[in-house]
Amino acid sequence: MLNFFSRRTRLAIAWFAFSIHVIALAAMLFVLQFGLLLGTTASRLAFITTHVLFWQIGWLGWMLATLSLVLIFLASADVLAHKAWGIFAVALCLAGATIDWLNETILIGVIPSLAARAVADSFWLNIFSLWEQYYRVVSIGLANGLYTVGGIILGALAFKTRAFPRWLAWLAVPMWSCSIALSAFGLANDVVGITLASALIFLIFLPWLLLLAYGWLQKSAEAEFPPARVSFVNTLRSMIPKHPLPMTTVFRECFLVNFAVSPIVLRPLIPAPLELELHDGCAYLSIVLAEMDRMRPAFVPEQFGVTYNQVVYRVVVNYRGERGVYFLRSDASDRRMSIGGELLTFFHFNYSKIKFTRIADTLYFDLDATTRDHADIHAAYQMDSARRMLPRGSHFDSLEHAQEFLVQLFAAFSYDALTDNLGIVRIRRGEWDIRVVDDASAQYALMQDSKIFPRGAAQLDSIFYVKELPYYWNTLQVEPNQVTHRMIESDGAATVSQSAL
Repeated sequence: MLNFFSRRTRLAIAWFAFSIHVIALAAMLFVLQFGLLLGTTASRLAFITTHVLFWQIGWLGWMLATLSLVLIFLASADVLAHKAWGIFAVALCLAGATIDWLNETILIGVIPSLAARAVADSFWLNIFSLWEQYYRVVSIGLANGLYTVGGIILGALAFKTRAFPRWLAWLAVPMWSCSIALSAFGLANDVVGITLASALIFLIFLPWLLLLAYGWLQKSAEAEFPPARVSFVNTLRSMIPKHPLPMTTVFRECFLVNFAVSPIVLRPLIPAPLELELHDGCAYLSIVLAEMDRMRPAFVPEQFGVTYNQVVYRVVVNYRGERGVYFLRSDASDRRMSIGGELLTFFHFNYSKIKFTRIADTLYFDLDATTRDHADIHAAYQMDSARRMLPRGSHFDSLEHAQEFLVQLFAAFSYDALTDNLGIVRIRRGEWDIRVVDDASAQYALMQDSKIFPRGAAQLDSIFYVKELPYYWNTLQVEPNQVTHRMIESDGAATVSQSAL
């Protein structure tokens, strides 16, 4: 295997390539095309001679973009099968880059003075016209053609590489098809075709570059990830920053419905870096049912907050000695919050119809999820039963002990399998003035009879009630995973194994 780069270096290369191509593309759109493709020869000459510095800086950006493309080819070949063909693809890319670097050096150092002479001298005007034809044929036609052949080879290797995401391999097909068209238009000296093909390429290339980085390049070379981990959806989720802003709200009404769960059932649902916290031989999952009052970024005035109902399934876990929670699922009654929560948090949000209804001394809670979710909740909390004693049958010997284990948790953990990073969001909140209540209905479908929790796997332990509880979520902290499990295969090769999410 080549293994020139570490995973972190491959990701840095992808970010560099993306960033420099954005800059170079902006230079082409707002500067270079006026001296390269658009208008008459006279207008192009006038533009170059009056914008020499911008012209030179723009082409310097393209020289760096060319370098980044070579590095992307090398990083891709580093993690694909059939290394000899990968090296050949890199060599083709390097050959195309050499042509481009030579021509870009001429564009920076020679063309401004040539343009100045061509404005007043027909001989130099003819030389400039020949140069334009040469550039389109050699750089856009030949050099891009070499990139394209190399890219097609890498694309074929991607299809042959075990565990390479097929959706990502197929996404490269239209990109390299447009690149073939660009080379053909360049060889034909067709300015209109060059412009249209270039626009299509970059519409695909920039997103593809980011998806490649997150969906493949940053995987460790030895790792074999299950295909689900590098799905299109998971890749997008990994790309979008999580918990970028501190958030605050007040829990007007809040119930903590605590279940004792068999560790055998719960363990496969928790990522490998985290450990289940056990008490009395059981793991614990709490369903938080709450009315959220004016949820908003912490720096936004409360009148702009969103009030809605929310349900969260959280598991008590431990990471390197710190106790906290891991979120299996969340539901929100507000579509804005469910969409925003799904994109910007690791709480796994869904939209559901949720309502609280108070009749006399009973507070009814109803959640209607979609049929396939099998996560309906129908509860009838008897508020007149509120007390400071645990119900008979609880696994805890006192309310204080239960509160310490189930409530005093100030960190929420997440794990990104693509980056192998652990995320931590720490919270500040008011004190829980807990009352224990009874539930006359106690229908929690996900916990009582579902594919995730089969009948008997989870037992209702207790239900806590609290109100007017202020909450504050800090922004996400990220740290590399230090818990990586290695298995030695029978042939002696080491592979990385992570528990399924």
